[in-house]
Amino acid sequence: MSANPEYGYLLGVAGFLLIIIGLILDWDWVVEPGGGYINIASFIQMFGRKTVRIIYGLIMLIGVLICLYGFFTYNPSLYPT
Repeated sequence: MSANPEYGYLLGVAGFLLIIIGLILDWDWVVEPGGGYINIASFIQMFGRKTVRIIYGLIMLIGVLICLYGFFTYNPSLYPT
């Protein structure tokens, strides 16, 4: 990673995509209720599980796009001059 730090963005993409797959397949660990005052469980009680999964998925999709943007802008070797 120290030789090619731009590949950290691709690891971020992989992580976000794993969470998106978990949201689509409704895996419990993705929207597992946790402790604390404001958490996923409180949002599920307010809005419903399906709505929370959709909004969470959109947020993860934005994360994928940001990581892809970071990879392609940080890696100048992809653009020969």
